[in-house]
Amino acid sequence: MQSRFLPILVLLLSPATGRLLQADSLEYRVKHDHALGSCHGRLIVNDQEIRYEASNGKHSQSWPYIDIQKLDVVSPTRLALKTFKSASWKKLDQDEAFTFSLIEGQLTAANQEFLRSQLSRPIVARLTDPKETTSVAFLVRHRHRVGGCEGRLQVEEDRLVYSSDRSNDNRVWKLSEIETIGSPDPYHFRVTTYNETFTFDLKSALDPKIYDTLWKKIYRLETAHFTKGQ
Repeated sequence: MQSRFLPILVLLLSPATGRLLQADSLEYRVKHDHALGSCHGRLIVNDQEIRYEASNGKHSQSWPYIDIQKLDVVSPTRLALKTFKSASWKKLDQDEAFTFSLIEGQLTAANQEFLRSQLSRPIVARLTDPKETTSVAFLVRHRHRVGGCEGRLQVEEDRLVYSSDRSNDNRVWKLSEIETIGSPDPYHFRVTTYNETFTFDLKSALDPKIYDTLWKKIYRLETAHFTKGQ
């Protein structure tokens, strides 16, 4: 079975209107990783919840979006989520976490945005689709605890997109989800979200006017637009 990203046109007629009923849903065949071993089943995502239907029935669960503490789109074939429910006493101070690997099909940037739109908390979005019409972009290095990776940081009207030579390091941040930004000098830039902090070394100087516009948009001080050579 191939993965399906809908809306699905459900072939049923409403008795009142005679119109086709429509529902938004994602469905994938997946492997659920355990501490020891794994099981297989279906991962179903709709506008109400994320649901796992295990083939053996033992590990079937569902999570309303309000109960999801953190969702990480790790890659096109991997999804991880953490709930607010505490794990067993054997896992001290840990919350329940689940990881799913897609057996067929892939998650897309559009699927990622669908998930983002349903959650009440920011997600970790790693699937990038930089817009060709972006007005501002910088070549940067993202610092890691050891070493780093190189890529491109795009400043768009409503988001920041970091595309790197390590896909696991890619990020798509909505400006509305960014907590703070910082730039102690023209060659360094920091992004802090609810989930993480990224510190970048810029290969060319950051225009203070661009930073000022971005700062005002993130702190909701005014509506501004980015233009080249601003």
